[in-house]
Amino acid sequence: MSGSRDPADGPRHPTAPSDGELTRRLRKGFGSGTADESVCDLLYRRHRRAALAYARTCCRTPQDAEDLVSEAFARTLQAVRSGAGPQGPWRAYLLAVVRHTAMQWSDGDGMTLLTADFDTWCQQAAAGGDPQRRLLAGEDRRLLARSFRALPARWRAVLWHTLVEEDSPHEVAALLGITPSAVTSLAFRAREGLREAYLLAHLDTAAEGRCGHYGHMLGSAVRRGGRARQPRGLARHLAGCEACSRAYEELLDLNSTMRGAVAAAV
Repeated sequence: MSGSRDPADGPRHPTAPSDGELTRRLRKGFGSGTADESVCDLLYRRHRRAALAYARTCCRTPQDAEDLVSEAFARTLQAVRSGAGPQGPWRAYLLAVVRHTAMQWSDGDGMTLLTADFDTWCQQAAAGGDPQRRLLAGEDRRLLARSFRALPARWRAVLWHTLVEEDSPHEVAALLGITPSAVTSLAFRAREGLREAYLLAHLDTAAEGRCGHYGHMLGSAVRRGGRARQPRGLARHLAGCEACSRAYEELLDLNSTMRGAVAAAV
């Protein structure tokens, strides 16, 4: 990829430690027996709203959702204590724990009543189906989700928070420990990196040899924006190639496409 992957990705925010920094503090505290409860509280306050919103899609009652979030946080903290758990941003890991815990509770004593949609999801998973894959409608979404997973963790985090959860740069800055302006820059590089990764994945699966020739033009065509600015050869190819035409539309509307594909990828 042409996008640079600076490990720092922008200046650090002086007053907002990132999730990764807070996790390191927790591990150090657990190891010495002096874990700081304020660090746990900060992580809880950062992620409670998103975790509770997701838990409410799993549980029928607000109380069950609250219990589910509390249990998910407890399990995540226990994972950190044991040396596992999230290494950087917490959000995706925590939401996965919420989902897995809800599924386990559904197989238990039945105390937690699941929503009809989540109950169906669990039944499909238990039957050996792949409900996550059903959320990725079509090969294009699967390629985009796979491309997202291949990105650096910091890029995945900023794309999740800015596109899926639509957090403001100031909110994301607090989560990642960088300045709001650095968030904007990081998000731009992450989107460009995802476009390039998706385009390469598309070309790898292209059925026709000529797709490779015109496929490399798609990225620059998307940056210019609009079909009126397409080279004539590319325009003719898109008119006759359904696969490249779909890829081009996905790239043009990357933000809305990603909200579905990235959420399912996580």
